[in-house]
Amino acid sequence: MDIRALPVAQGLAWFKQAIDLGSRNPRAVFGAAMLMILALYTAAMLMALVLAALVGAGSATAGQAPDLRLVMAVAIPLTLLVMFLVPILLGGLMHVVREAEAGRPVRARDVFAPLRSAQGRSLALLGLVQIAMTVVGGVLMVGIAGSDYWRDYLQAMQQAMSGSQPTMPQPANGGLLFLVQLVFNYFSYALMLFSIPLMLFSGNRLGEALGNSLRAAVRNVGANLLAGVLFVGALVVAAVVVALVAALVAMLGGAIHPAVGTALSMLVMFGFAALVLVLVVGAAYLAWRDTFGDASSLPPAPPVVHGFEA
Repeated sequence: MDIRALPVAQGLAWFKQAIDLGSRNPRAVFGAAMLMILALYTAAMLMALVLAALVGAGSATAGQAPDLRLVMAVAIPLTLLVMFLVPILLGGLMHVVREAEAGRPVRARDVFAPLRSAQGRSLALLGLVQIAMTVVGGVLMVGIAGSDYWRDYLQAMQQAMSGSQPTMPQPANGGLLFLVQLVFNYFSYALMLFSIPLMLFSGNRLGEALGNSLRAAVRNVGANLLAGVLFVGALVVAAVVVALVAALVAMLGGAIHPAVGTALSMLVMFGFAALVLVLVVGAAYLAWRDTFGDASSLPPAPPVVHGFEA
């Protein structure tokens, strides 16, 4: 599969184009992002309710501790279900963005379109890839920082949760740990965000998609890193602004009723999450389109001129 070599400045172009994504069909694009967030939130809440019911039932039985084997037997499949659902819904949102950008009719509920096709459901395999990368990353981090660091780090987190002042440990190789984390995160995100459109739109199988994603991540490392740095920087600044706005509307709404302030604050954060999701997924679509090409993207038709042209 051909992989186009792109200039570093293409990362800036993706950043600018991603800001304008959704302008052609904002109801479908942002509606799809909100439906995705609601679906994942609902799945997470159901998982929490099931686990809470199991733990509560175990505690109510003569004061006995809950059966950890039963809890794990339920928690692991539910967690895997959510992890399998994430790449499918990301593919669905990317599908909505693609159709909207091409000027084709699309609706917000089309975010669930991949669930209706075998090609879309195969995106669930990327959940297994994500689990494997998490395990590999954990092993790398433990090997570099040392097992004592992570043990002391967990103890410090427990101290912080209990209200006491924690003593944060220092890793054995701080500089090397930061560098490895940076490289590992770059390739893990590139593999995931490139593989979704490669499997859904380009027809790649899992192994082929991962291989092409890795090649694209290496070949266009400059453009990809520039886009990533721009998005992370913009996200940090926007998060601070949104936090201030959420606090302001919570205070104003709280003057009416505390529930009103909480609802308005959550609405602001919900809208911000949908916006970030559209930007990240849209930028991934643009990167795939410019790196591998999209045969279905036809140039827009020239405007029809009604009248005489000099």
